Amino acid sequence: MTIYYNISAPAKLNLNLFVKNKSLDGLHFIESDICFLELTDKIYLKFSQDDAFHQNKENPFLIDPKKNLILQAINQFRFHTNWDQKFEVYLDKNIPIGSGLGGGSADAAATLVVLRTLFNKDKNNNKIPLSKILEIGSELGSDVPSCIISKDLKLTGYGREVRRKKFPSNYYFLLIYPNIKLSTKSVFQHYSDFKNLNHKSKKIFFENIIIHNSLLLSATSLAPKIKDILINLKEIPNIVAYGMTGSGSTCFGIIKSLEDKPNLGKFFNNKYFFWFGKKANFKLNRVVCSKVLENKF
Repeated sequence: MTIYYNISAPAKLNLNLFVKNKSLDGLHFIESDICFLELTDKIYLKFSQDDAFHQNKENPFLIDPKKNLILQAINQFRFHTNWDQKFEVYLDKNIPIGSGLGGGSADAAATLVVLRTLFNKDKNNNKIPLSKILEIGSELGSDVPSCIISKDLKLTGYGREVRRKKFPSNYYFLLIYPNIKLSTKSVFQHYSDFKNLNHKSKKIFFENIIIHNSLLLSATSLAPKIKDILINLKEIPNIVAYGMTGSGSTCFGIIKSLEDKPNLGKFFNNKYFFWFGKKANFKLNRVVCSKVLENKF
């Protein structure tokens, strides 16, 4: 038996995404209302002689070990703290990759939350504040700071400036991912071709929240199936709102009750990835210490 630490890394959903002007360094300013879902990756971590990474190969989503944000987060944390601990990590990945749900950023963020917890337990007189791991997270990616907080938020600037908000919690979310990976970089590169057409899109509201995505036309040009999914979402009886999250290709629908959950096979290709559930606000102290059989790793 081995002592290990585990944490949930929740998927991020952009209820809206407004792309603003470019800054002098070529990056776009954005505004976005985001929430986090009960769809989560699970990260298991234990102290070890050397850093090592494993993943559940029974899951359909496997990350590229060469683009491993979890180990990057460990290395970056180690760089900033001079903490010489090594870790063995096991990832149980449930969030689709390249889907606009921020799975990689969520994994990096959750790893930083675990490391901060363990460091502060080990270094009673030299504790790491939340602001420090937000700083480290921003070096790993613009989505990482918001994924560290994992609550209803308003993002501004490059997406790293976060402010707490509160969105309705008594709704259900349906995710449809057509198994098409989209590169955020590629979607932004095509954005300029369509930015003047965005104002023509019909406004959709979720209570008082505008459901809009400035990247939709760009993403649809790269993955036309997104348009078909949104058309089908619109036809679902009692649908409250629908849209695309992040840079795609995942689309979402919002419904009021379980009774409104549609027969998905009637509307969508059954080879797509589907998820149905609610949003949640996650706590920083969600790290769980337990025991695990050796074959978990």
